[in-house]
Amino acid sequence: MDIAELKALPLLAALPDSVLQALPGGPQSRLLTCREGQLLHSEGEACAALDIILSGNLAVERISEEGNLMRVAEFGPGDSIGGNLLFSSDPVYHLAVTATRPTRLLRIQKEALIGLLKRHEGFLLAYLGSAADKALVLEGQLTRYANLPLRTRILNYLRAQRRAQGSGRVALNGSKKTLAAQLGVHRSSLSRMLQQMKQEGLLDFDRASITLLTD
Repeated sequence: MDIAELKALPLLAALPDSVLQALPGGPQSRLLTCREGQLLHSEGEACAALDIILSGNLAVERISEEGNLMRVAEFGPGDSIGGNLLFSSDPVYHLAVTATRPTRLLRIQKEALIGLLKRHEGFLLAYLGSAADKALVLEGQLTRYANLPLRTRILNYLRAQRRAQGSGRVALNGSKKTLAAQLGVHRSSLSRMLQQMKQEGLLDFDRASITLLTD
């Protein structure tokens, strides 16, 4: 594997080339490939390793009490999964993790990870920052959408994306079906609510974007 590919990842950038060279074929680290739609981690599964995304995307998802799929967050190349769980008192996945497209991962087992953290301070700092950021993302998403009416969830999502994208016209990262999964509702329910909000003058939309017309 090309060391430059690993070196380009912020989490691994502080590690020496000799360490990066040994990682993919080490006794406690290996490369994995996932097909689109493959379940990587299920709810209740023990977390025993750090998964670093080399290419592709992983979605963190939950099933609501009504049976709706809610996509809590999605992570891409350079992001990692499991870092905020490995050293917790309850290292178990409470949300499912699924590949949303063909994905390549570098998996580092906990014991090997501890060794890297002890020997390389730069890697330690990057790891702590990454784990903290992931916890904030997941907490923010769950707080934003849990137990809120669909209209409120849509408005919260659009306001957050408007700030992130710097535009009142929010480009959709995927289809309406993907957005429905992020909001934890069926696509038909989302379509009805968007039509209703459009008629009320709150927003406008097309196939690729939604424009928020109110603060």
